[in-house]
Amino acid sequence: MTKIFRSKKLLGIFLVLALNLIFATAAAKTVRVGWFESPFNYSDNYDRRFGYAYDYQQKIAAYTGWTYEYVDGTWSELLSKLKTGEIDLLSDVSYTPERAGQMFFSSLPMGTETYFLFTTTDNAEITMKDIASLNGKKIGVNKGSVQRDMFLDWAAENNISAQIVELSALEKDAFQMLKHGEIDAYITLDAYEDQNARDFVPLFKIGQSDYFFAVSNSRPDLLSELNDALSKIHDENRFYNQQIHEKYLATSGTNAFLSNDAMDWLYRNGKIRVGYLDDYLPFCAAGSNGVTGGLKDYLELAAHCSKNARLNFETFAFPNLEAAFEALRAGQIDAVFPVNLSAYDGEKMGFLVTSPVMQTEMYVAVRRRNQREISANQNMIIAVDKLNLNHMTFLRDNFPNWTILDCSGIEDCFSEVAAGTADGAIVSNYRLVQTENLREEYDLISLTTGKSMDFSFAMARTSSEVYYILNKTASLVPRMSINSALTAYSYPENNFSLTKFLKEHWLIVIALIVAAAVLAVVHKDRRAKRRERELAEQLENERRANEVDEIINAVAADYRSVFYVDLDSDRGVCYRAKNNSGESDLDGVNSGDHFNFREKFVDYANAHVTEPFRKSFLQFLEPENIREKLAEEIVTAHRYLAVYDGIESYEMIRVVNLNPAQEIHAVSVGFAEVDSETKDILAQNFSLTKALKEAARDEK
Repeated sequence: MTKIFRSKKLLGIFLVLALNLIFATAAAKTVRVGWFESPFNYSDNYDRRFGYAYDYQQKIAAYTGWTYEYVDGTWSELLSKLKTGEIDLLSDVSYTPERAGQMFFSSLPMGTETYFLFTTTDNAEITMKDIASLNGKKIGVNKGSVQRDMFLDWAAENNISAQIVELSALEKDAFQMLKHGEIDAYITLDAYEDQNARDFVPLFKIGQSDYFFAVSNSRPDLLSELNDALSKIHDENRFYNQQIHEKYLATSGTNAFLSNDAMDWLYRNGKIRVGYLDDYLPFCAAGSNGVTGGLKDYLELAAHCSKNARLNFETFAFPNLEAAFEALRAGQIDAVFPVNLSAYDGEKMGFLVTSPVMQTEMYVAVRRRNQREISANQNMIIAVDKLNLNHMTFLRDNFPNWTILDCSGIEDCFSEVAAGTADGAIVSNYRLVQTENLREEYDLISLTTGKSMDFSFAMARTSSEVYYILNKTASLVPRMSINSALTAYSYPENNFSLTKFLKEHWLIVIALIVAAAVLAVVHKDRRAKRRERELAEQLENERRANEVDEIINAVAADYRSVFYVDLDSDRGVCYRAKNNSGESDLDGVNSGDHFNFREKFVDYANAHVTEPFRKSFLQFLEPENIREKLAEEIVTAHRYLAVYDGIESYEMIRVVNLNPAQEIHAVSVGFAEVDSETKDILAQNFSLTKALKEAARDEK
């Protein structure tokens, strides 16, 4: 009886496992999804998929378990296939009553898009100032799209009579038709493809609508799973649509065009005059060639961020914000940076304040011997430079219970804390380096407030066009590029006594190590085992020398050219070039240019890295290798032998983790010079390694 019971029990277990396997297999549905090249769906040079719709679909798959089968085509072709059941799912579909009878729509939209009428920049027949210039023109629209009916309604409202040309072509092909005069204008969404973007200009806003995922009528089983997944996505993050829009669409299409009024202002005024603090690194400071710091990099990128204008900036240094504000009120400058003002404070002072262009975490310097817990509910006395209006605003906004003690400069603030008159003093995370020696002198340590402070531009309330233009730059300049710049400017060479010591003596240490290794090779027994031990010793010495070198590299600011790189998307941007012409070390990449990270560095290796070093150079730049190295340290470096115009020279490339507190997604990659002594040592090491390998072969 016991055996029978056990057999039945085992049989029941097997049946349960089998049913679970059947249900699991049934749940893993294959969904045929439309793939149309656009900012919603695109592939890089390695055939990796990206885009607004692609990311959204992967998020949905996390909750549904779907597997996707991608079907290529134009959007119009794919819409027809959705109606006939040849595909199951299509993104970016606007709702109409007619379509509602032909397909299912998701319960929540995936976003909102605006439609514009584009023409070529050299089209003198159609102008923004004369809407009647559209009469009789051929207007291209995607076949079956909502833009057709939307344009007809808009044309009727504006008494326009034009010829509609329905297209079944890829968006890039439609723009080529526009360029070659086959159509006079083309209507598409605001986030159109950016190829040859400077050849086209948006003239008129036709309308806007929500867009959805659409499901084939032949797959009603997918609709409830799709709606459930969308509900969970928005429960998880109610701002998901906005965040993915900022990731893929915020800097594309019409967002990068300035308005006609802004263009008129630039034509009349020529330059945007910006006032800044003359001693406030890493954000800004007066350098030998004008402004330096994060503001310098920001303005260089902002100058080229618009597709229909090049912005020109003129900078003026001021000792404090109050002096800069006086110049702003007098009309001597157009904007002031860096400013941290609430909308209320801005109104009271007569200023407009843009969206933030930089951000910094805030710390409180407190006495080491009796440090206090940082809490907004405590009544702490905080020493603040009375001329630093930004810190005043930060405390009022975030710690209204704290009492402000006016001081004259940061040293006076630290002195009051050390004396016990104040409980702490406000310090930006980027300025912790600049104030390190001073804090050590007063025996202070820094504790995070858990809050960040934004820095913006301020301008007169009558300067609406300047406000518009600088807000545009705030949305178009890559935030991570500026964060990287701030990190670089946070480490001036003269701030670290340890660094100075290492810079004075580390080459001697390395030279002694190498000399000892060479003498050992010359005088010791040449048997193979002993040679292997000597090689191991030398490699260990080099590793230790590299560790010292990396300490120096981490705080150096002698990059020749620097790039921000997003390891996840393989995209890079050049934010510092190697010379005044704007050219970087990467052929064809200039200051402000976006590029494919892996492709450009492979091209560089093939063109300039010598054969013995090329493989290790490329391995060093593999994303997984970068992540592995930076998991243990903030900066990692690699040296190699390069060749330019037939002349060989040793160089190094450094990679810096831009946010050590989080997972490694974005890094700074920079080329740096190797001084002559280091070059000699590297050459000796290379020759020694080759000699040891040859000797080992001789012994065999």
